[in-house]
This record gives sequence, structure tokens and C-alpha cells, in this order.
Amino acid sequence: MRFIFRTFLCMFILIAPWCLADNGLYDTSCSSRCNSPKPTELPVVSQQPEVKKTYPQPTFRERVTADDVLPREHLSEGSFSDTYPDLTTQAVILIFLALSPFLMMLLTSYLKIIITLVLLRNALGVQQTPPSQVLNGIALILSIYVMFPTGVAMYNDARKEIQGNAIPRDLFSAEGAETVFVALNKSKEPLRSFLIRNTPKSQIQSFYKISQKTFPPEIREHMTASDFVIVIPAFIMGQIKNAFEIGVLIYLPFFVIDLVTANVLVAMQMMMLSPLSISLPLKLLLVVMVDGWTLLLQGLMISFK
Repeated sequence: MRFIFRTFLCMFILIAPWCLADNGLYDTSCSSRCNSPKPTELPVVSQQPEVKKTYPQPTFRERVTADDVLPREHLSEGSFSDTYPDLTTQAVILIFLALSPFLMMLLTSYLKIIITLVLLRNALGVQQTPPSQVLNGIALILSIYVMFPTGVAMYNDARKEIQGNAIPRDLFSAEGAETVFVALNKSKEPLRSFLIRNTPKSQIQSFYKISQKTFPPEIREHMTASDFVIVIPAFIMGQIKNAFEIGVLIYLPFFVIDLVTANVLVAMQMMMLSPLSISLPLKLLLVVMVDGWTLLLQGLMISFK
């Protein structure tokens, strides 16, 4: 019975659209849609193209000429050579400015201090504590402290030379470059004295003997043991040697701690345990107990004359 009812219901659903279409109730044609009134169309506004405003361009005569920037008398032949240094002087000044950071590191106490601090960090076994930036900052501050008397003496000598002559308005002119070179020449003696005082005599004599064997005869005739070409490499070698001597003394107690710790662990059959995890706290305890950082930094500053 249910099956018959469902069959009639499906047939009614299929036949109903055609019955409604015959009575006009269900219009499948598009005539009604096609004959429907069209919506009111809006008037089209014509878009006129934008007119770009043009401004009158100045003529060549109205433009700024070279005379407005630089007077014509400065453009005469040979005027630049009288006002500005030649290319050789400019190159020397640029090279000196580029090498000044390296000269400050090599000709001061910075070299010895930074090497000693790095050796102390390696002896402790902590590769990144303190960081390298911190060690460089400590070495720089201590170098300023050590070199302060020498810097004051150099400044006083240079100031006397500058005050004795007329100061040029432009330091990059030929007169300004000459004044700077004369001031540097007068202020080099305090630096020379500092280098000689803190350089072993054996190093100076060694480099002087080497220069007598390798330099040309015309240079050896006017060379002395106090020249910068002899004193500077001797000072650098002496600073490196002293820094490594201090490093040996720093390494000895920490080496003993590492050796004892390793032997104790082997005797206790604890080979799987890293000796560094045991020796590092002992090293730090030793440094804290004896106030190692203060002793080391004070000793470094006192070692300079």
C-alpha cells in the first residue's frame, strides 16, 4: 500500500508543472521578462581629460651659474694648488686616518692588556664569559688610564706649537696640513719616551742589529736605536712576550686544578663525568677568594712605566 501511494505521489509531482503551464499559471517563456519596463537609465556624464598645469621653465641664462657657487677668481689656473694640498698630501692624510685605530692599539698598552685578559678567560675554561666585546672595552679603558700622562704631554707639546703660529681657518688646506704635521712632529717625543721605557733593551738592540744588516747603506748612516722604525717593532714584540709570560703564570694554578680533578675522577672510576664540570667551579672559587681580577688588572697597570 505504501509503495502504491509513493508511486502516485511521484507521478503527481512530475505532471503538475505541465498542468500549471497550460493554465498560464507557470509561464516558462521569457516574454514577461522581456516586456518588463527597463530601469531608468542615468545620464552619462562626459569625462573631460585633465589639463596638466605647465610652468614656464627658466632659460639657460636664468639658471644658477658656476659664478654663483664659486667665484671666478678661484677658478683661475693654479688657485687650487695654493689653497688646497696636493694629491700626495691628501693621500697621506687619508692613510694616517685609516691607520690611526691600529696605531692606537699597537703603540699603547692595549696590546698587552687584551692578550692577558684573553689568556685568563681561556685558562678558566669559559670561552664566552666575559664576551670579547667586554674584554675589549676593559682593555680600552685601562689603556686610556695608562696612557693619560703620555697623552697630556703630547697635547701640551702640540698646543705650544699651534699657539706659536697662526691657526689656519681650514685645516684641510695646505697651511692646515702643514700645521698638523708640524704639531705631530713636536708631540712625538713623549710617545717615543713611553715606548723606550716599556721596551726591553735587548729587543731594541736586536732590531737595531737586524736593520744594520738588511737596510741600505744610505739609510743605515742616519739611523739610531731610538728611531721609531726600530722602537715600534721592538715595543710590540716586548709587549707580546710579557703578555705570554703573564699567561704562563696564570695557567699554572688552573692546570694543577685540572690535573688533580682528572686524577681523582679516574681513581673513583668516574670516567664518564666531565672533569670540566668539577674543575670549573673550583677555578672560579679560587679567583674569587684571591680577588684575581683586581690583582691582575692592578699588576698590568703597574707594569707600565
